[in-house]
Amino acid sequence: MLNLPHERDGGPAAGREALPGTTRILVGNDFSEDVRDDRGWTGWWVQRLIWFARDGDILVLPTDPEDGFLSYVTRLTGTDPDTLAFVVPPATSGSEGTLRPERLAAPECTAALAAAVGDREVVHLSALWPDPAVARLARSLGVEHAMPGHGFVAQSGGLLTNSKSAFRMVAGGLGVGMPPGQVCTSREVAEQAILDLLDGGEPVIVKHDFLSGGHGNEILTTGTPVRPIGARRTVTVHGRADVHSYLADRWDWLTAQGRGRPVAERYVPDSSAFFAEYLVDDDGPRLAGTGELLSAPYAVGQVMPAPGLEPVAYEDLIEGAERLALGLHAIGYRGVLCPDAIVTPDREVLFTEFNGRVTGSTHIYGVIGEAVVGPGYGKDRIILERVWPQGWSTPSFAETETRLIETGQAYSPETRTGVVLTNAFDGTNGVMYCVVAEDLDEAWARDRALDPLFTTAGKP
Repeated sequence: MLNLPHERDGGPAAGREALPGTTRILVGNDFSEDVRDDRGWTGWWVQRLIWFARDGDILVLPTDPEDGFLSYVTRLTGTDPDTLAFVVPPATSGSEGTLRPERLAAPECTAALAAAVGDREVVHLSALWPDPAVARLARSLGVEHAMPGHGFVAQSGGLLTNSKSAFRMVAGGLGVGMPPGQVCTSREVAEQAILDLLDGGEPVIVKHDFLSGGHGNEILTTGTPVRPIGARRTVTVHGRADVHSYLADRWDWLTAQGRGRPVAERYVPDSSAFFAEYLVDDDGPRLAGTGELLSAPYAVGQVMPAPGLEPVAYEDLIEGAERLALGLHAIGYRGVLCPDAIVTPDREVLFTEFNGRVTGSTHIYGVIGEAVVGPGYGKDRIILERVWPQGWSTPSFAETETRLIETGQAYSPETRTGVVLTNAFDGTNGVMYCVVAEDLDEAWARDRALDPLFTTAGKP
């Protein structure tokens, strides 16, 4: 739902000011509780919203922004932090780290936003996640017109654009290629679908409707060893009785206690995963960014733009992704849409899901790439994004930045290479980052050079 730097209205490009007498409201929420209730404290994760800010914006966050991260991001983007306003709605017990609907609906939130807006005109309101609570907030402020796709979001459209089962329905209707499979509306349907797929001799991946990053996926196999890339684990089953027992044990989890419909589909080992992200506005969809998704077994990073795809596979990726974007545009979705696909060893492009929200990729290619790295992004510079590796540790955002500067690893605007910290300190031991480099080999070399700085043994 957030604008991108190259939007027709200018978007939150580095250093741009809002039109005189106007402002934008950006909401840093996370997954709707209708979808996921396992997120806990995400106050650090949603601070990536600051990458999208431009002068004069109002940002709604679950907690005050981390000072060091705010200063760091605005230095890179050229946004003046003194012109930004931050609204933190009152929290109830247990909601301190998330913008739950009741926090956005609080009269204190509306009053604080109205005060921050003052006599300016709100020309844009959007959020990281398309939650009906955001649509209600827009209505309470009388700025529904400023929220792209307000009517769609108000009717819980975000559930459709982030559902794996809804994806298969839409992709099937549009004729977009995807792995053979079935939306599982009951345990009986799931059991038969899994058995039919296993009869083909291939493993089966069973997917939770809404969990992401591979955390909602499990692979079933009849015994052929399978590395669970993009899945929690591999389960060996022999016939109907084993499948029946598996579903009896896992059905509540797979359906989020009945809130979702899992998917069973053929799992293709040794495939690569890619995304093509679109910005969908009133004029239609347009390609915003691409990348390759890395998992081992869960999401561990991504490379942007998508490297190594031969022209035919790339064209198939873009053609299918655009068809999905056009389909959702036709029913009123407005915002970021990110279809994901696998490229099989036979070079077949098969789509696996879409994500109708601001993703963990959007700020990296859309701001760090397009605005910070600049015109050379995707030409003489690529970005390797890394989820904080296991075993690494750092005590704070400031200490992380200091170590990078002292060792010459920090991003340099002069060379347009180095490490960019992409989010606030996670409150335990990590800061997410990406590496800007001339090519992928250099990016991995720079990434390996970070290990002594942040492993437990390498801590000063």
